[in-house]
Amino acid sequence: MAVQIELRPDWARITFGEAADDGSSADFADYHYFWLRHNCLCLSGCRHPTTRERIIDAAVVPLEIRPTRAEATTDADGAAAVAFFWPPIATKDDAGALVLPDGEEEHVSVFPVAWLRSNAYGVRRAETHELPPHDAALVTIDYAQLAAQHGDAARSTPASQRLTAEGSALYRAALLDRLTRFGVAVIRGRGSDTEDIIYDFIGPDADVISTHFGRIEHLRTGNTENANNDQLGYTNAAVRLHTDQCYAAEVPGFQFLHCIRPADAGGDNYFVHAESAANYLKTEISRRAYDLLTTVPVRFDRRQTKFQAAHTDPILRLGPDQRLAQVRYSYFTQAPQTSVPFADLREWYEAQRVWDKLLYRDDFQIKADLRAGDVVIYDNLKVLHARNGFTGARHMAGVYLAAADLWSHLGRE
Repeated sequence: MAVQIELRPDWARITFGEAADDGSSADFADYHYFWLRHNCLCLSGCRHPTTRERIIDAAVVPLEIRPTRAEATTDADGAAAVAFFWPPIATKDDAGALVLPDGEEEHVSVFPVAWLRSNAYGVRRAETHELPPHDAALVTIDYAQLAAQHGDAARSTPASQRLTAEGSALYRAALLDRLTRFGVAVIRGRGSDTEDIIYDFIGPDADVISTHFGRIEHLRTGNTENANNDQLGYTNAAVRLHTDQCYAAEVPGFQFLHCIRPADAGGDNYFVHAESAANYLKTEISRRAYDLLTTVPVRFDRRQTKFQAAHTDPILRLGPDQRLAQVRYSYFTQAPQTSVPFADLREWYEAQRVWDKLLYRDDFQIKADLRAGDVVIYDNLKVLHARNGFTGARHMAGVYLAAADLWSHLGRE
């Protein structure tokens, strides 16, 4: 079997086609892209043409660099090799300034397979993680279509199409599937009655979780329905990725947003499955950042004119099984960090930057443009949510639910 190259989002997997001369059992290995670019063997900018010493500085290689493509080839001696093709990067001139190489549109690194094998460091990695789900189609339920096939006309109203017993069972099964696998579900065409929608997710004997905002939050500018409305959700500003109620000791397990009226422009919602993102951070990006975010306590402090509450926990809290139990991430309620020694504070901030940069990659986000009558429900312990800034009279109704009530209603044991 010839050498095989698999380009992953942040690293390459090389599967070797023949046995190693030293009898090694390393049949495949993983390599970071920045490591490959730094270790380029070429004599046209990366190694001195006479001494073959390295002349490229690791500091100039972007950690986010990715090849445009890669292919199996042979080197100058006819030995099996792998070629990586890179966009040009700036290098240091004699004065230490960064300059792009003249006329270089693409840089090629050719690595003999024997060299890759002898310098392998990610050999037969057992623990890897895929990207979080980011296709909105995976989490979407078309309620209008379900109602067209399984509608209960006798029980329906203009504001809410009701389902037959069979339709309700199918709907609950779809919700259970999406929320178990992805932590979020987008329900298209559900209707305009927020109170009725509540009981899609909990039984008739349960109720919503009231907070200091009230029973149902009306997230819109000019809000007069809710107490303590001096917060970002009631403005038209962008609200970056976060989880809700980080300052509370007991955080609501789920929240749903019911679109009463979409914005004239902007206001789209987006979500990141934090558990998948945390696992990806741990094995694919930075174990050190993961360790800091799972161990360093952070104080979250909500201070409003008539309300104040605070709680301290790591951003990523692990359970007894060492899996993520809860993410607490809220830039607008994060208090000044005072629990880290002076010499370590920069490292902790850098860990947050690595995490945040990961979350804002397009291949981590599920994006949803909610229209009137649509609903999105998400796990507030495992899913981060956000919205873009907007213009117009956007109106969302927000409702918190207890996880136990939801899972019981959907039939999860």
